[in-house]
Amino acid sequence: MALDETDDPMVAAHRAGIEADTDEARRWMLAVARSEELGPTEAQTSTGVFGDRVALLDFDPDDLARLRRLVPHVRLVARPGVESAIAISGSSAQGRVQLFPGDADFFERVHVHAKTADDARRVLRESMRATALRAFDEPDIVLVEVNLGVYPEAVLERGRARSGGDPITWTPDDVVAGRILVERHRGGSLTIAWDDTDVAGGWLYLGWIVADRKEGRIALASVMLDPTWEDSEGTIRSLDGTVDPLAQEIYLEPDALALVERVDDLVALDARDTYREAMRGEAYHYTHEEPNFAKAAKRLYNLCRVADELEAAAYVRELFDEPTARLYQVPGLLEAADLALDPESGIDRETVLRQLDIVSTAIADVTEGAEEANLLAQLERLRDSALEEGRDGASWGDVLADVRTRSAAIVNEFFRTRLLAYDRVRELIEELATGETAS
Repeated sequence: MALDETDDPMVAAHRAGIEADTDEARRWMLAVARSEELGPTEAQTSTGVFGDRVALLDFDPDDLARLRRLVPHVRLVARPGVESAIAISGSSAQGRVQLFPGDADFFERVHVHAKTADDARRVLRESMRATALRAFDEPDIVLVEVNLGVYPEAVLERGRARSGGDPITWTPDDVVAGRILVERHRGGSLTIAWDDTDVAGGWLYLGWIVADRKEGRIALASVMLDPTWEDSEGTIRSLDGTVDPLAQEIYLEPDALALVERVDDLVALDARDTYREAMRGEAYHYTHEEPNFAKAAKRLYNLCRVADELEAAAYVRELFDEPTARLYQVPGLLEAADLALDPESGIDRETVLRQLDIVSTAIADVTEGAEEANLLAQLERLRDSALEEGRDGASWGDVLADVRTRSAAIVNEFFRTRLLAYDRVRELIEELATGETAS
């Protein structure tokens, strides 16, 4: 494909003002095209990681040490009869492309050896609760929330309407208590006990903020669990209804390869199609229902990869390392600072101040003029609040919300205009609304 052809993704990128590496983009497309010949999984002896061959093209080993430092804080508490394989996922696994990830996402395959499915579910619930409670005894980590189970009916959860089938969100206090109290829409209350919650349905998720003293910053960190169980005869089954396929996660421990390959036999034959449909649904949501074109770009990239829309994927891939993309981090960085400033977090005030300095640098690097001056002045107000008043100061909440909203608006507009600047991506976004996206 010649560089001056109108449908060339790199030509479109240059026209949109994006610094695109044409040769690297072509090498990436050729490598993806060849991946089917070489098999889906690749192990890297130099780094000790393994994963989907295409996903590894986006993996940046330079971030490996930091991510491995987080593993002891986020992986499930070890116990007899439980094996696990932990991986990074999301933007954390795409460091060559997404230079400015929003948080640290982990994915853990949890394999329970038990006599019965009920025993395996009990072990999983106990392990999740012990993992959540561990944060109370460790420095520099704060539990934010846990997802376990789904609501059997429509309820009000802390004043927020939740439908039947929605995931149950457990606060740290709920986890400590071992139960959650919600209001029924038809009147009265409903108490859901942790030990009685079904692990099927919804998702199994734990979220924290973690202070990395070596890096001098605070990060949102999470782990999504994919549980299976094995009986005494060696039969393996899913505990939550489905086994996720290898997609974009990068496994951090080479010894876990055998477990991942064993569990991979349970992946449904149509898992790739299911993943593609999930990405289509999320891309539609963030382009047509709740516009957030930064989040949409991430879903569109994964969608285009698995739908063999490699030219479109190569174009979207070039957007993530643009300077303005740094602002995608700002809401997450500020949320982490907000949670860390709580006196009960145990995270020192100096770490919070360094976090605000990181945000200031990110904003100064990609804005200019009145916009830059105003945002930096707002951040200075946050710094003053952190020093003098703490998070309960009158200005803290309002200023925090304003900086997050304005930064999100800037990065949203950046991704919106660049996504629509390439014809094929614009067509894909339009097709999402009609269900006509090519398979």
